[in-house]
This record gives sequence, C-alpha cells and structure tokens, in this order.
Amino acid sequence: MIKFKAIALVFVTLFASQTFAASNVIEGVVEKSEVITTEVGRDGRPVLGAAIGVGIGSAFGSGSGNDAAKVAGGLIGARKAAQKKKEVLYGWRYIVKAEDELHVVDAWCAKPNEQCTGVLKGKDVYIINNNEVVEK
Repeated sequence: MIKFKAIALVFVTLFASQTFAASNVIEGVVEKSEVITTEVGRDGRPVLGAAIGVGIGSAFGSGSGNDAAKVAGGLIGARKAAQKKKEVLYGWRYIVKAEDELHVVDAWCAKPNEQCTGVLKGKDVYIINNNEVVEK
C-alpha cells in the first residue's frame, strides 16, 4: 500500500507540475519571417539491415533450418532498412521585436513533409515559451 501511495504521489506531482506550469508570454511585432527546413530520420542502409537480420536469424533453428532462418532474416532486414527514408520537417523562423529586443523563434509544423502557414511581417504577435508565435 505504501508503494502505491508513493507512486501515486510521484505521478500527481509530475502531472501537476506540467499541467499548471506558467507560460512565458511576450508581445511583439514580426520583423521578418521565413520558411525553414530540416531533415529528420535516417538513410536506409540495406547492407547493415541484412547483417542484423542474418544475426537474428542465426538464433533460430539448426542445420539447414538455421541457414534458411539466416537467409530470411537477411532479406527481411535489408527490406526494412531500405524502406527507412529521411523526411523533411518544415517550419518558420521568426524575428520578432519585443521591448526593444529582437527574439528569434523557430516554430516547426506538426507533421513531417507538410508545410504550415506562418505569420507575416508587421503582424502583432505573442511569443509563447520562446517556441511558438501566435497572432494577436
């Protein structure tokens, strides 16, 4: 019962601290906005995938069954590795003037390979927690 209470206390403490954490909000005007991109993910490496598949396949069967498992593991590993591709993540870089200071904020779109709309120059905005720009 004591363990349950301790776990519950830790859970409630973590949940409450994230839920009720204060937001840092700054008012400003967009001086410049531009689209930015970065690549996420990995390049597929079929040879490495095949080697890992052979290693995993070697743990199964014996004799010719083991050889078949190695071949199947190698083929599956190569195919899985070849399917991994880098994706492009789009976002916006804003330079916002607030209280006679310039703030640079990079805001990323929610999903890879999809562009999102941004806030144009001259718009009044709020900067929230230095990672989000919202129009007033």
